[in-house]
Amino acid sequence: KFQLSLISTQTQLIMLISTMLRSDLSRRLAQSKGGIGRASSRAQSLTPHQHSNGWLTSSLQSMSTAPSPTNEGIPEEFIEEGDETEGEWMGCTRKFLAPISTTSRGADILNNPLFNKGTAFKGGERDRLRIRGLLPPRRANMKIQKERILKEIRGEPSMIRKNIILEDLHDRNETIYHRLLVDHMEEMAPIIYTPTVGQACKEFGMRYRRPRGMYFCEEDRGHMAAMVYNWPQKDVHVIVVTDGSRILGLGDLGANGMGIPIGKLSLYCAAGGIAPHRVMPVVLDVGTDNEELLSDKFYLGVQKPRLRGSKYYHLVDEFIQAVRHRWPDVLIQFEDFSSDKAQVILNKYRDNILCFNDDIQGTGATTLAGVLGGLRAKGQQPEALGDQRILIAGAGSAGIG
Repeated sequence: KFQLSLISTQTQLIMLISTMLRSDLSRRLAQSKGGIGRASSRAQSLTPHQHSNGWLTSSLQSMSTAPSPTNEGIPEEFIEEGDETEGEWMGCTRKFLAPISTTSRGADILNNPLFNKGTAFKGGERDRLRIRGLLPPRRANMKIQKERILKEIRGEPSMIRKNIILEDLHDRNETIYHRLLVDHMEEMAPIIYTPTVGQACKEFGMRYRRPRGMYFCEEDRGHMAAMVYNWPQKDVHVIVVTDGSRILGLGDLGANGMGIPIGKLSLYCAAGGIAPHRVMPVVLDVGTDNEELLSDKFYLGVQKPRLRGSKYYHLVDEFIQAVRHRWPDVLIQFEDFSSDKAQVILNKYRDNILCFNDDIQGTGATTLAGVLGGLRAKGQQPEALGDQRILIAGAGSAGIG
């Protein structure tokens, strides 16, 4: 329970930091330009889902000024509508939900992980979407499908095999994938992220199945402004980008580092409430100095030594300008850049665009989340932080950085 609380608190803090960054950036832009900056227009979209308890929630809730609806004088039967208990609607609600509009039909629906619901499509949907006959006739709702996947995962002793099962699900049905994460975060987080994601990155090339995310390399210089329009989603709110130079404790994994942005964004979607179609994982493939990857015929990245100096920074800058040209309000998170590059890049952009470095600023937020979570577990308030005695064990970058 404490681990789950820590994950939830960490994600809420990161989302709160992003909102604060938007507000601060808008203030600075307004001061410099005499107007309101565009970076504030989607601040509310990154505000995490509210929870019913906890002192952190009160600070988040205070950001919203919308009045609470009152139900005085309205019969309870009119207000409450439960889920159906039988038929193809079992476990689902019939109350109004805004429909999702799509021009896709037939097999294109089933092959799109954002739209695919497996065998949960109801009769009317199967007709409207022209998929009747393309699925087995029995309607197995999301609950049953989730139980089946859980049984498969729990029956597999290997953590990396569990990761493969989950990522295969991610590639075919994002609805159930994120439902699993939301309902079983404590169990699933170690599978899709640390510690298992390290091995998944090392084996990324060998088990590559389906494209996810975008890659930018030196060959793309001069084309990035057009490249970003190849991304199918029009409304991206969060980008997690890495150059693969310092993946966890494994060092330089080059393009294999794509597993880190994918896993991190999965956590943000499940714990932070960001819609999956509004995130984009990115690798800046500037080569690798890992001799094993340079000679690996199955490695999928650029098999050249890493770019350095102006060539490296100009590539990073073109990427930043390209994504901000298409999505001016996007939050860019730098992830697992080597120490000699991370601070330089952060210093370059932190005062002008909405960005943060997870290994520098995110480490601080995570540490604070752990300390505040510990206070909450002891039944104390945040104000008691000043009364604590804190030992930092280890003299690595996280301990002294």
